[in-house]
Amino acid sequence: MKKVTIVALAICLVAGLATPASSQFFMSQFSDARTIPADAVWVGGGISIFSHSTMGLGGIVRIGVLDDLEIGARGGFVNFNADNGDDHTGLTLGGNALYQILDVKYGDPVDLATGLGIEYYDLPRDSTLLMFGNNSIISYPIELRTGQVLSPFFRLNLRFDNYSNHDSDTEFELGFGFGAQFDVSKYFSIFGEFVVASGRIDDGFVGGVSFGL
Repeated sequence: MKKVTIVALAICLVAGLATPASSQFFMSQFSDARTIPADAVWVGGGISIFSHSTMGLGGIVRIGVLDDLEIGARGGFVNFNADNGDDHTGLTLGGNALYQILDVKYGDPVDLATGLGIEYYDLPRDSTLLMFGNNSIISYPIELRTGQVLSPFFRLNLRFDNYSNHDSDTEFELGFGFGAQFDVSKYFSIFGEFVVASGRIDDGFVGGVSFGL
């Protein structure tokens, strides 16, 4: 078990560091399309690798409201390398709600969920970025011989980006992501996602771990 965990974590970290492009935490659900059960609580953390910063680090919490509905919150810091060589460390805050429409365990062909998310970024040069939109996720859990579960997923992201730097500009953007969630045990998962975000968000990688309490 320990060897599998170490290998999976190493794969996620190497993939993230090897990605030449970039990504943000925004709208990455940190999971596949499966919502957590009612009254369940999961916490975790992730890294974001993208070209205009050294690294983003954040924490997440997921709370099951109903068996098919969860809400979540996240927060963290992103370090930006400014063109003039000065670093800027900005705060990011966000929240989301996710509702599962289809569920493989009830005989549906795939797991499918959709929901809303909002996220705020403190950017260099007194700029801010506020995003609001929809995530729709499709995934399929594959049970391995070891009893662990690997769930590849695809995510479609439709959102509005409001960029403010003295003037305010709002644009509609379409992005997507693809990756996988690996359930090491019933209460421990590893996730990794490559993101093509469009707009002011660069492409790249988000990855991390989550734990059920």
